[in-house]
Amino acid sequence: MAYIGNSPANVGGYQIVDDISASFDGSTTSFALTASSSTITPVKTGQLLVGLNGVMQEPDDTGTDGFKVSGSNIIFSSAPASGDTFWAVYQGQNVDVGTPSAGTVGAAELKDDSVTNIKMADDAIGVAELSATGTASSSTFLRGDNSWITPDQADITGKLDTAGDTMTGTIVTLGITETEATKTSSFTPDLNVDGTIFDVSGTITITMPAAAAGKSFTVIDSGSGTLSWGGTVQWPSATVPAPSGKTLYEFISDGSNWIGMMAATGIA
Repeated sequence: MAYIGNSPANVGGYQIVDDISASFDGSTTSFALTASSSTITPVKTGQLLVGLNGVMQEPDDTGTDGFKVSGSNIIFSSAPASGDTFWAVYQGQNVDVGTPSAGTVGAAELKDDSVTNIKMADDAIGVAELSATGTASSSTFLRGDNSWITPDQADITGKLDTAGDTMTGTIVTLGITETEATKTSSFTPDLNVDGTIFDVSGTITITMPAAAAGKSFTVIDSGSGTLSWGGTVQWPSATVPAPSGKTLYEFISDGSNWIGMMAATGIA
């Protein structure tokens, strides 16, 4: 039967539905839909144009009149009789637009967040594409707050564990300058504040700090007075050394005690 009026536009995936009239028996209302023997599943009832005995049927999602679609089945409101004829057209499917021409797709055509890293070539994102603040250079690095900064002590302090962990591999130091404290009166070495080298002069008493494994310090006595030692020091042969003039002392802790030695005396 020819269309009355203009024919449907030649776009979209229009398909002729396979004839199901051989299954009409006057009692069955639900029939599987196929086109060219492949199952079809219309999203909406209105996507089917259906005729029984040449009469167009009303699409009705309630199933009260005409027919409705449920998944890949058509369900008639009343069972077609044996011998009734059937035709149907499945319309309104997706249109394959093919491959867009070069230079025709811009940012407006792309869905938000649709481009993922798997679509990007290696090294496609460089420094120029980053939104970080500051200036990128050979002396700066990108911090977690998206800013380029020059490393300084404030960026390192507290970032490395000081106990319990081990640094492996080759570690290169560029020179360490120890703090040297001058003392002219009795004191207890504070290795965290004063450093580990103490220049002393006069008659004073040096009291040992709490022992801590791996800690050490150096005392350089000018020889201008008399030194005495507070706390417990394990000297070689359990004998307090007898210095003569400028003297160098070394102390190291085993975690429980301070072990001391007179490294040199009579230093000119």
